[in-house]
Amino acid sequence: MLDNLSPNVKNIYMHTGNILNLNEVKKKAGQNPTDELIESLKITLSKGDLKAVEEDSVKIQRLDDDTQTGITSEDRKGLKIGIKVFVSSPKKETLCEALETMFLALNVDFVDSLVLAYPSKAESTTLLPELQEMWTVLEDYTERQKLYTIGVSDIDTDIFVALHNWAKIKPSIIQINLASCCVVPPALQEFTKQNDIQLLTHSDPFGNYGEEREILPKSSLNSVFDFTGQGETTSLELSWALRFQVHVKCRGVLASKGYVVCIQRS
Repeated sequence: MLDNLSPNVKNIYMHTGNILNLNEVKKKAGQNPTDELIESLKITLSKGDLKAVEEDSVKIQRLDDDTQTGITSEDRKGLKIGIKVFVSSPKKETLCEALETMFLALNVDFVDSLVLAYPSKAESTTLLPELQEMWTVLEDYTERQKLYTIGVSDIDTDIFVALHNWAKIKPSIIQINLASCCVVPPALQEFTKQNDIQLLTHSDPFGNYGEEREILPKSSLNSVFDFTGQGETTSLELSWALRFQVHVKCRGVLASKGYVVCIQRS
């Protein structure tokens, strides 16, 4: 599919659709999130349709995906949508693009919950200002009733407390990866209890721990996208990745799950 892609194309947007309908993924139940995402992207490339979005951007989506028409307003009433967005830089524009692309992909006006994952490679002294910069975006979307509850993932207790105290709209969710900290810090447990914050665990390989801790490492990008025929100078970077999960209210049944990603090419 990508053999004849114009060198002018710098952004590749991919929407895996509902991966619960993919037998190839279902047969490998128990995969870690990175392997699941890689498998889903490969299937999307093999069964997808490529369309130009702008002069320098293309969109790839599966032709056999039942979510292409989006979620109807009638169905939306009985559904709960949760989003986790993984961004690679603290730029407001990156986060806004991820959110707007998600709303279009799912054809919805709001989502029930969003968790932000940002692996700062900078010193801890710059992490809080970077998070605050992105948090203002989430606050704006919340004030416009496009997001209902917002939270963060994998930040130290002191930084989370500082973010909470600073924020106009407080984070009501924090996720931690037990693989990296083994035990929930007592101070974090106490703070979340006192402030009625959901303390959740996750298994996403994402955090400030090098490439092996990224949701879609650069080495994995090269295994999904083969541009060997277009010269060795092609470089790929993950701009952002977003996972959506749609549950049926009251019953708690997972009705749909998938990924939307943006790959930058140079």
